[in-house]
Amino acid sequence: MSLEYKFENRGTVQVRPTGSDKRSPCWYMLIGTGLLMLAMLGWLFFSGYLTPVNSSGGIQALTLRGKMNEQERLIEKQASNIHGLEEQLASAKRDQEVQLAANEELRKKFSAAETDLSAQRDKLALYEGILSPEGLEQGLHIQHFSIKERLVDKDGNKVNGDHLYQYHLVLANIRSGDAAVKGSFSIAITGQQDGKDVTVTQKDVAPKDEKALTTFDVKHYQGLEGKLLLPKNFEPESVKVKISPAEGDTPERLAKSYDWASFSKAGSVTKASEVTVSTTTTKE
Repeated sequence: MSLEYKFENRGTVQVRPTGSDKRSPCWYMLIGTGLLMLAMLGWLFFSGYLTPVNSSGGIQALTLRGKMNEQERLIEKQASNIHGLEEQLASAKRDQEVQLAANEELRKKFSAAETDLSAQRDKLALYEGILSPEGLEQGLHIQHFSIKERLVDKDGNKVNGDHLYQYHLVLANIRSGDAAVKGSFSIAITGQQDGKDVTVTQKDVAPKDEKALTTFDVKHYQGLEGKLLLPKNFEPESVKVKISPAEGDTPERLAKSYDWASFSKAGSVTKASEVTVSTTTTKE
């Protein structure tokens, strides 16, 4: 270190190190670095990186963190709205499925009711013709017999092509008293199956969910109905109806044969006396 002497006008002498009035370059660098750090800290603060996430101050709304929090809240709200809309859509779809199922059920019931109404009309036309029978002798008679293809089942489901038929047999007991006649009856269907002659009865081809009728108990008139589920490879050709009273003889009028072709697909309300039949006489 060098010394510098300075003489003043009054004769005093001052001694000081040479260059003591000059600033060191490190000092300026330190000051610059400090200012730079302060500027960076201010930028970080106002950018939100030094602001607590859960803080709620007025300055936070101006920071990036505040904006990010606001965006997160908006996204959560939109996600909640979307979830609610999805639940409404799922509920609407369920309601629509329930409505479609209800409509289908109503359609089936309507089809079944329409089929039953057609059958009831046929019965009405039949009964109108047999309420006052003419030309019938005393005793038991086959007043009516028909076979009609069923297009729908009891639940309204389509069964077309399943060889499901319904027979309708009406017995008339012409006598002056009120004594009832009991007995049994059989319906024998003859046809071709696999190239062979085959005969089946109503008990053989009754649907699984239905018990075949085989007996009657008639005072004046009795309608007997049942279903016939024929095999798909069975081609019917003729039908024979036989009535067997529990007591007494079996007149020839109680055993009648019909051509299958005489029964149309829509059914028949033809009286037995109006159908060309071959009769056989049987005695008990």
